[in-house]
Amino acid sequence: MKELHFFSDYIANKYGGKRHRIGIDLALGCPNRLNRFGPGCVYCAEDGNRARHLMRHLDLAGQVEAGIRFVTDRYGATAPYIAYFQAFTSTYAPVETLRKLYGEVLSLAPFAVVIVGTRPDALPPETVDFLAELARKYEVWVELGVQSAHDSTLELIRRGHNFAAVEDAVRRLDAAGIRVGCHMIAGLPGEDRAMFLESARRIARLPFRAVKLHPLLTLKGTPLASPDFPVKPAGLNEYEYADWIGGFLRELPEEWLIMRLTAEAEPERIITPRWWMSKSRFLDFFQEQFRNPAPDGGFAGVTTGDGSPTLYHPGFRQHFHSLAGAATEAERKFVQPSRLRERLADGKPVRVLDLGFGLGTNCSAALRCGGNCEIVTLENDLRVLSAARRLYPAGSLDCRLVEALAQTGRFAENGSRVELLCGDARDMVTRLEPGSFDVIFQDGFSPDCNPELWSYDFVRQLARLLKHNGVIVSYCSAFPYRGALLRAGLAVGESEPFGRKRGGTVAAFDPALPPLPLPEKERGIILRSTAGTAYRDPTLAGSREELFRRREATVARLRRHGVPKWFKA
Repeated sequence: MKELHFFSDYIANKYGGKRHRIGIDLALGCPNRLNRFGPGCVYCAEDGNRARHLMRHLDLAGQVEAGIRFVTDRYGATAPYIAYFQAFTSTYAPVETLRKLYGEVLSLAPFAVVIVGTRPDALPPETVDFLAELARKYEVWVELGVQSAHDSTLELIRRGHNFAAVEDAVRRLDAAGIRVGCHMIAGLPGEDRAMFLESARRIARLPFRAVKLHPLLTLKGTPLASPDFPVKPAGLNEYEYADWIGGFLRELPEEWLIMRLTAEAEPERIITPRWWMSKSRFLDFFQEQFRNPAPDGGFAGVTTGDGSPTLYHPGFRQHFHSLAGAATEAERKFVQPSRLRERLADGKPVRVLDLGFGLGTNCSAALRCGGNCEIVTLENDLRVLSAARRLYPAGSLDCRLVEALAQTGRFAENGSRVELLCGDARDMVTRLEPGSFDVIFQDGFSPDCNPELWSYDFVRQLARLLKHNGVIVSYCSAFPYRGALLRAGLAVGESEPFGRKRGGTVAAFDPALPPLPLPEKERGIILRSTAGTAYRDPTLAGSREELFRRREATVARLRRHGVPKWFKA
């Protein structure tokens, strides 16, 4: 598939405008539910994906009435409608019962299309014959629950059937002249991207005509959410999911339709994943990424709240900046707390160490202060510079800075200079002259995914580079980081919050320099509980896994000696 063809567009083109689904719960249950013939799928909620507006006590006429009222009030919908038999397994009954229930629903309103959600093990020959009869009067689609083409996964998630049952069901439905879409889930426990793409290749060989995709949601109260479930699901974020389904769709035939790309549930029920993008924003983002895949290592560009850009890092699974505003964060977490403008006001050179360069947002913010600013900036991944170049308007300061550093490693303009050093920051800082920096911007990815740049041993190196009246500023407020700063002999305070509930960190030899002191309760947490235990990296070459293990061992030892997990004032 090279172009995205949406089911909703197909229906709108065929029926003269957008048609809306009326969700119907036939209350038929499922052959795989508890107290029937099996324990149920591990991710399935108690309501069996019943439409949100439905109440269980409503009869069929009440459901149709409530559904039409809902889509009319919310979307301005008009007839004809789509009858959507989604909840549980909508063919799990004798064919005489199905004929009666479907006939009653379809007599209650003008329906043009019927979508039937079911399983491959709930389609006996007489049921397929009934659906074929229905297809002579309505456009009928069967939404077949497949989820994965891997039998090992189907067994783990307790589907109650194998992939051979899927192959048999879709071939019988297709032979009966019934259109079939397959329902697939990305991020199932035990599956990686390669397995997901292999599922795409296997279903592409079958006579499906559409696909419904969504990420696995771990919902409260499901077996998947239990601590006893043996495999923790991946919990794909927006960028990972977009990458997975982009690859998946490219494996499918061009003429297939896309029935759905997202999943919905009440936010308070979702454990993972917790997305920051709305449904509409994700769909816009995905379509752009599908048409124009992110180059340069897959760093996806994002516009933040103040209109300035940032990137998403697929390795660290984090954005480079606060989504509240990248440029505003640079100003309020780095420039202002370091009093950089005031330092530059007397005309003397001010030396800044920028860890790390990233998109150059902090560096650009410092240059905009004017004066004689000498910046040494460190970056370990030069693909980021290439990705950043496409985000900035041609000729802007940000663009000129990134292009100059990418080409020559140096930038000079209006009395200020920037030098880029490439490599591991832990190695780079040991080569810099002691006491040579007035300001240090510490801006690595967060300690829980990049502890190498927040360890006590790294902080000691930064303190070695700091002038007596210098400051270290960071967005980070993590207890282990502040614990490292305090144990390195620095006075630690805060900056005003922005984009997060807690403020950033300001550290200096001079206790008067941090603008806001740490609350006493926080000092207690850092110094009198294991929460403030710093990461250790004595060789400045340890892997993140080694740093995690070393800290876990230190915390365990402290707990055995009576140090509490948390300090309570």
